[in-house]
Amino acid sequence: MFERIKNYFLHKHISAKRPDKTREVCALQDAATIGVLCEITDEDSYKAIFRIFTQLQETGKVTHLIGYIDEKYVPFYCLQQLSADYFCRKQLNWCGEPNLVQVQDFIQRDFDILLDFSYRHLAPVEAILATSRARFIVGSCEGNRDLYDLYIQSESGNYEKFLGAAFNYTLKLTGK
Repeated sequence: MFERIKNYFLHKHISAKRPDKTREVCALQDAATIGVLCEITDEDSYKAIFRIFTQLQETGKVTHLIGYIDEKYVPFYCLQQLSADYFCRKQLNWCGEPNLVQVQDFIQRDFDILLDFSYRHLAPVEAILATSRARFIVGSCEGNRDLYDLYIQSESGNYEKFLGAAFNYTLKLTGK
C-alpha cells in the first residue's frame, strides 16, 4: 500500500517537472555529448559499464555517467570521477526521487543522446529519464518504454550488444 502511495506522488512530481524539449534523432557516431545512465548490480556490471563508458570517452565525445546502486550504500569499487557519479537508496527522497546535486546536474545537461543501460524498472531511473533534457533517449527497459525515443529489445546484462544495436539503429534512423 505504501509503495503505491509513493509511486503516485513520484509520478505526480515527475509530470510537474517534465521539461518541454525538442526531440532530435541523432546517430551515436555524430553525437557530441552522450549521457550514460545505468544500474550497477555488482562489481562485474560496474566493470562492463565502465569499459563502455571509457570507449565512448576515447572517441572524443563529451560523456557523463550516472549510476544507481539499489543498496543502502555505494560500494567501494564505484569510484567517483569528474564525469562519473553514483548514487544509492540512501540518497533518494521519500517517494524515490534522487536528492543528489550530481544527479540534478546530469538531468539539466542537454545531451545529444542519453543511453539507458538499466534492464529493470526502477523509480530513480524513471525519474531521471522523465525529467532529462536529453534530445534523444535510447534504452532497453520494458518498464520505461514510454520514456524512450528509441526502444531496443536486448538481453539483460549484455551491454556491448545493446551499444552495438544503438549504434546501428541510430545510424539507420538518420539515413546514413
